[in-house]
Amino acid sequence: MRCIGILLMGMAFLTPVGASAAEPDLKGSWSCDPTPILIRNEWTTLVYKIEVSEQRDALFKATIQWTLPESAGVEGNQQGKNSFSGTVEAFGIFDFNGETFDMVAYKDGHRHHGRLSDANTMLLVGSETGDDAWVSRNRCHRQEG
Repeated sequence: MRCIGILLMGMAFLTPVGASAAEPDLKGSWSCDPTPILIRNEWTTLVYKIEVSEQRDALFKATIQWTLPESAGVEGNQQGKNSFSGTVEAFGIFDFNGETFDMVAYKDGHRHHGRLSDANTMLLVGSETGDDAWVSRNRCHRQEG
């Protein structure tokens, strides 16, 4: 019995500090509810579709498609070009807690902080700084198939 206790104590030292159990699987397609966005001090509505194409442990790759309604007259700005829709490549990483994650856009200034409220619902808080600053929060649902 004493040997088992010593073995278990020794195994505890082999686990890195802050290590978590396996991170949730985000792979697949996510569709986000239309949500208010404040961009360049103007109000409009944002819709996202997110495709998480690859995940290795805590790291993942995603493509984010965004849309703003033309009727509101508030344009986005992707790589210096005004528009009402676009696509952004992103990278993400889970925190050591295995529950929250951050996602940053590649060649674009926006970032998201998120978590899963259940296996099929992603909650995101997003922002970008600078001349095209914006803030929003999104509720996204995993799509079947």
